[in-house]
Amino acid sequence: MKRRLFHATCLWMLSLTWMGSHAWAGLAETVLRVKPSVVLVGTFKTTESPRFQLRGAGFLVARGDLVVTNAHVLPADLDKPDAPTLVVQVRSGRGDWQMRSVTVLETDVLRDLTLLRMEGAPGPVLRIGDSRRVREGDYLAFMGFPIGGSLGFSHVTHRATVSTITSAALPSPSAERLKEQAIRGLRNGTFDIFQLDATAYPGNSGGPLFDPDTGEVMGVMNMVLIKNTRESALSQPSGISYAIPSRYVQALVDRHR
Repeated sequence: MKRRLFHATCLWMLSLTWMGSHAWAGLAETVLRVKPSVVLVGTFKTTESPRFQLRGAGFLVARGDLVVTNAHVLPADLDKPDAPTLVVQVRSGRGDWQMRSVTVLETDVLRDLTLLRMEGAPGPVLRIGDSRRVREGDYLAFMGFPIGGSLGFSHVTHRATVSTITSAALPSPSAERLKEQAIRGLRNGTFDIFQLDATAYPGNSGGPLFDPDTGEVMGVMNMVLIKNTRESALSQPSGISYAIPSRYVQALVDRHR
């Protein structure tokens, strides 16, 4: 009996290993397709050092001139006369970063999403998938720029499993906005959010959560559950991250086609 139980356990573990490796089989090819569409989002000011300040990630959609990112990635003082310029940086065919000015088209504060319009030539886009197909236990991946410029603004990809799909209302960067958003959330109802068993960092905010086989965007990376301070996300990552389902992104983009 013990021998049969041991053999059954071994077979079960081998099947899990095979399933896990099979789920990521196409990821390497997908990463190559996704990378050109994932951009740096930040601010530029000649009097600052460094002149470009990374605030998060974003990705190109629609006709290649629209950028999706998080609302909290945007600085609060954009309307001030001496405010820095909001920009994105896109990878050229030669591999260098090209800076582009952007304008804010719409911000969904409740779901912490923002749609930007990029100046200049359009870039390669990511297709927005149907997040209603995502199930708990699904294998996904996300891309961004963790720990900012410490890694030289290199695209970094992480694997993730959907731990749960739950209703949530996102916290706001300030207490004042938190109260306003909480009231709006009570009026409009809560919304679904993906909880992932993966470690993300501040530079991942706004990056795409995508299908490892097709590259379709299933969500937007949003929150990292951190301890005490932003800095502790680097030294004491919780291993839990969150993403906003892509159906909310699709609705935002559809209003500006």
